[in-house]
Amino acid sequence: MSFFMSVGRHEAYERHGAKYPITPSGIADAWLSGPILEEQSAPVDVIYASPLPRARATAVVRGMSIGCLNIIISEALHENAAPSDVLQFQKQALSEAESAGIKHIHFVTHQPVVATLGGSFSITPGAVFVQKAENWRDIMLRRAETMSLPPVEMQLYALQFEKPEVFDRMAARYAGLTALAQKHEGPLESLLSAYAASEPKMIAAQRFSGRSR
Repeated sequence: MSFFMSVGRHEAYERHGAKYPITPSGIADAWLSGPILEEQSAPVDVIYASPLPRARATAVVRGMSIGCLNIIISEALHENAAPSDVLQFQKQALSEAESAGIKHIHFVTHQPVVATLGGSFSITPGAVFVQKAENWRDIMLRRAETMSLPPVEMQLYALQFEKPEVFDRMAARYAGLTALAQKHEGPLESLLSAYAASEPKMIAAQRFSGRSR
């Protein structure tokens, strides 16, 4: 049995005059990134998020995309939290996960908190790192296998060529739901164009066949 701790930086946001906590493309990316994260690890059982709006918004949208509404806000994940408080909170969260039989906990936070939790100082908005181990203790002691997931647009571009079966599994998990992917220039545009050629419904929206949780 494997256990997962995933830690992500919030999606893109605008510092001044922003209408939303994260940008429209950040909202779309948060929605798309949830299923991909689970495909690369395991279903998320609980999401811990910083109280700052950009992290809360990322957590809520990502959680909604995978049917995980067990979202807990903690000051220990604030961008200005002391490293000692961050590590103490992590220890508590992992201990509670072990007691509750949880297999995957997901953190949404900021730098330098991501680095304190074991990630890279250079992680970009929307990127996630995942630690996998056979027990929670190994994750706490940094003895876990680590995988880095780049921002969702880069992931989609890579998966288009490397793991096309991921999209088939995603489509099979969503019953009666309409997923809207924002189309813009770059890798995501290439991806949608390629799939629109074989699946015309994906030009604007795709009706998936669903999942309950």
